[in-house]
Amino acid sequence: MRAGLLALAVLSCAPKVSTAPRSVEDDLDRATPVAVAPPPESAAPRPVAPPGKGLRTGTIARAHLIAVLDAGPGSFLRQLEVAPHMSGDKFVGWQLVQLLDHTGPLHDVDVVPGDVLLAVNGQPLSRPEQLQTLWDSLRTANDLTAKLWRGSQQLELHFAIDPPVQVSAR
Repeated sequence: MRAGLLALAVLSCAPKVSTAPRSVEDDLDRATPVAVAPPPESAAPRPVAPPGKGLRTGTIARAHLIAVLDAGPGSFLRQLEVAPHMSGDKFVGWQLVQLLDHTGPLHDVDVVPGDVLLAVNGQPLSRPEQLQTLWDSLRTANDLTAKLWRGSQQLELHFAIDPPVQVSAR
């Protein structure tokens, strides 16, 4: 069950709201999939990180996921501390600083302080509305996949959500 909450832990890397004015160019730059591409200084893909202490795959019980989603992102975000990870002046992802709840869902998942969350289900989480869109989409998602960096290596966490939602054909 704890492994099932990894998906939510990944979401906890949501950004803080900035009140600074932004130009249209800033939005366009952030709309590109910078978070899932290698950093500009590296042309080669990152090697896959060796397995750590926790799970990289598993199953999330849909009922438990819905309960966490119903509690809202704020409740979930209180479980950990993150900081923006930059490559020069470009936002790359959210770096895990520390787990504040050592008995929470991340305890059994292969995440450690220093890991950088790049995307969840293919979506970057650089802006608050991206977190809300992802949060809402998890109600009907059948999988949760998180892309991370650990140092110079990449890692992917994949969890099936059970029972799956049946897509109706029209």
